[in-house]
Amino acid sequence: MRLDLKSLKGRKNEGERTFSPEHRRKRTTQVVTFLFFVFLSAIFWFIQSLQMRFPYVLHIPITYDSIPPEVGLESHLPEFIEVSLEDEGNHILEYSIRGVNPITLHLKQHKGVNQGFSLTAAALTQEIRKRLSSSARITTISPASIDVSAYHRARKVVPIVVGQLPLVTQGYSLGEVELTPSEITIFASAKLLDSIRFIRTAPFEEQILETTTTTKVSLLLPEGVYASTNIVQAHLPVEQLTEQTITLPITVKDAPSGYELRPLPSSITLHLTLPRSRYGEVRADLFEVSVNYPREDTHSTDDGQRELPLQVTKKPSWVHLIRLNPDRVQYVIEERRPSKPWM
Repeated sequence: MRLDLKSLKGRKNEGERTFSPEHRRKRTTQVVTFLFFVFLSAIFWFIQSLQMRFPYVLHIPITYDSIPPEVGLESHLPEFIEVSLEDEGNHILEYSIRGVNPITLHLKQHKGVNQGFSLTAAALTQEIRKRLSSSARITTISPASIDVSAYHRARKVVPIVVGQLPLVTQGYSLGEVELTPSEITIFASAKLLDSIRFIRTAPFEEQILETTTTTKVSLLLPEGVYASTNIVQAHLPVEQLTEQTITLPITVKDAPSGYELRPLPSSITLHLTLPRSRYGEVRADLFEVSVNYPREDTHSTDDGQRELPLQVTKKPSWVHLIRLNPDRVQYVIEERRPSKPWM
């Protein structure tokens, strides 16, 4: 078998001519021309389709007057009108890109009494046609009309209570929170209002406080309850803590008649943690440390000595921490003998 080398060489030269720069330019020109005519055909098809009729579902938004909180509605107000229609492609393109103007409804009144929102089927159809082209054909409208009656809610003024508070940086304390306003007017059915004593604030957006902060906080309104406002202002005073000590006598409680308990020692030192601004307000009469008269089940220490635990029975609310030194005391019980009358 003999190979025709001349034939192979000729085919190689033919392949080189096929992929020559001149041939590639020619092929590129052909591809560009083909794509141009495809694009041109797509434009003609798009223009032609705009003249055709297509089905379409249009959502027309509805806006309502601001409803006062004392006005209740018997049913839910629709947010939009769903219109099934058929129209030319160019109009449908306009609906989908630009949309249509919303339908505005006003709260109807009769002799100063709120009646509600209503729009008959004929009036609603007329409002819809104002927003469509003359070539549009309406198939269905949902809802076909709007008729929602209004009623007057009962009202009640209740205080606002601070709910969950944010944390405070270590070494600082949170003072009394001031809410503005401190009370709110709520509206609901009379039965529901009877069960509500206060409205609580929602958790604050601030998680950790480092300085005094004034912020806004939402209110947690129960379902079916409306209010004159749902946001209040909160002033959160943050103050550095300090320490102070005070010595007090120990008070004995529940001692039976004829007996006297003497605590050993008879006084106690309190280590207080309080806001710096309250440092000068500490007085002995604001505190009380006491022991209860022992019963038979009173425990003794390991060495047999009898001790009683100390209890802080009175303190100001602005004192954050109290440490007792000591926290337990020994005691002696003495019997009081009545004095003999003079003869």
